Amino acid sequence: MMQGYLLSILYLSIGAAYLLADEYGARMPVLLSLRYHFRTQRWVRLALIISGALLTLLLVFFPIAPGPVLLGDLLPCLNILFLTLYYLHQSLSGKGDRAEQPDSVIQATGEYVESNRRYVGYVTTVVALLHFLLPQLIIL
Repeated sequence: MMQGYLLSILYLSIGAAYLLADEYGARMPVLLSLRYHFRTQRWVRLALIISGALLTLLLVFFPIAPGPVLLGDLLPCLNILFLTLYYLHQSLSGKGDRAEQPDSVIQATGEYVESNRRYVGYVTTVVALLHFLLPQLIIL
């Protein structure tokens, strides 16, 4: 499914832009605008979470042509899954007290990405570039 391939590159690029907004926002104000829309508009958060979940499933079951049938694009799939869990954590973190929330995969992923935001943004950028330039290398 070539559409899933292009959408996954777009999703990874948006995720990298959101994660690197703090570092490069002064030079590229569109990054700060993207972060502002994510934090203030619920439909943007919901669209990113739903599209991330759908893209994860799409990459697992319908990889690019030379890949194996199951778990074809493993690295982009995992990166999209982590971004989706991070977006879900960011959406839920404003609701209620953090001390009352149980430890979960969503909370652990969100806290890890938040503490290593810059490095995860760079890794996401590299995965998006490799996935775009050399799609056969990312297969497994």
